[in-house]
Amino acid sequence: MTGGVRPPRRRYQASVELVVAMVLGDLLMAGCSTRGTGLSDTPAAKAVEAGQPVQVVEALIRDKTTTEQGGQTSWTTTWRLCFAPDRAVTTRLEAQAVTTEGSGTSLRELDGECLELDIARGNGTADARKLGRVAQLAEAAALAYRVRAVHHDGTLTPWTEPIRVGATKR
Repeated sequence: MTGGVRPPRRRYQASVELVVAMVLGDLLMAGCSTRGTGLSDTPAAKAVEAGQPVQVVEALIRDKTTTEQGGQTSWTTTWRLCFAPDRAVTTRLEAQAVTTEGSGTSLRELDGECLELDIARGNGTADARKLGRVAQLAEAAALAYRVRAVHHDGTLTPWTEPIRVGATKR
């Protein structure tokens, strides 16, 4: 190579490699995308809403601490969000994460009527626990969940309003 200029054949090969990489990237992204509503038996285009959103009956934060050898303390903060669906017509509950960018595409089937998340955890002294917990709870609050019921006939309730992680209600 003279003067930093590639021979024409090399430029063509590089262009072909770039185009092939772009096409493969598009194909991979298309293969990774999700369609429909995930867990629901009813495709998103044909989903029929019926009824009212499920009601939030409880949202709690619970702390659990365990003293370990050497005087260290292990701790976990769990957020529990519970709903009251009409069990006569409801097959299951589905939850979807929501952030400031919007809702996710994946759905999470709830075990029973509650969603439980460990939202903070760590090891250390009481002072370290307090600081770590506050920081982790603030970070978790950037996330919210919305929930809907799937009825026996395949219809879906409307989504609840997003409920910020860490919110409480009794």
